[in-house]
Amino acid sequence: MKLIKKILAICFLLFGIPFSAVMIIEFLNPKTPAQEKQNDVAALTILTIPSTILGGWLSWSLVQQNRKQQALLVESEQQRLQLVFLELIEQNAGRITVLQLAKNAEISTQSAKEYLDEKAKELNASFEVNDDGNVLYRFSL
Repeated sequence: MKLIKKILAICFLLFGIPFSAVMIIEFLNPKTPAQEKQNDVAALTILTIPSTILGGWLSWSLVQQNRKQQALLVESEQQRLQLVFLELIEQNAGRITVLQLAKNAEISTQSAKEYLDEKAKELNASFEVNDDGNVLYRFSL
């Protein structure tokens, strides 16, 4: 369906925009006879402007559809990350490291650190340094 919409949008725009431009140029040309100007207005009104509007609307709807899909993907990823975070907190008695979250959530250590820093602020976590020198985020259960 998306592919069909893209093809239709391209076709309508490729037809509507150039022919609209030609019709407008012809209409504005002072050497064009009055009868041809009437024909140009009719062609603009019946064919090219509606085609351009339809192509633009299809393009706009595709952009909106893509934005909604991206928002759903981001929300889904946030929910998955939240679930992994809560499972790790529960399994480790409230303690978690950046590496644990990164490994279990399959995200970069930078993303894991940012996420844990955000959660630490939100949930008033404390910090500890383990024997290996890693920072442990300690969340109250």
